[in-house]
Amino acid sequence: MRHLFITILFLNFSTMLFSQSKADDIVGVWYSPVKEGNVQIYKSGNHYYGRLTYLKHALDHEGKPVLDVNNPDKEKRKRPLVGILLLTDITFNDKKNSWKGKLYDYDGQKGNTYDSYLNITKSGHLNIKGFWGISFFGLNRGLTLEKVDVE
Repeated sequence: MRHLFITILFLNFSTMLFSQSKADDIVGVWYSPVKEGNVQIYKSGNHYYGRLTYLKHALDHEGKPVLDVNNPDKEKRKRPLVGILLLTDITFNDKKNSWKGKLYDYDGQKGNTYDSYLNITKSGHLNIKGFWGISFFGLNRGLTLEKVDVE
């Protein structure tokens, strides 16, 4: 009986370790060829967050930082896009092997925040799909990001 208990305890502990390492697969720098920018995804506590760290067209025609002009919060319209949090409150679902959280659509007409699903494809890309309430009503097929090796 004792061996059975130890075996069950070991298997549960192994599953926890495996789930945690899978959850952390999202951590790193991801590049969007469509948006021409990098998102740094990091873990803080039990959640993951994504900050825009690079944007090819981060400066306007006057050489000033492009601002978050579509943000519904008037005070935030004055902040540069580079540095904003695009992904917030991301959590991992080990049963679905995917993440769920919030996506800020900085270049949309309204600058809204949407629910989102994130998953890593078989080819190692990160797919992000924003939606309203029910994932069937998605914004698009999703945005695909490529992992960047940072040394």
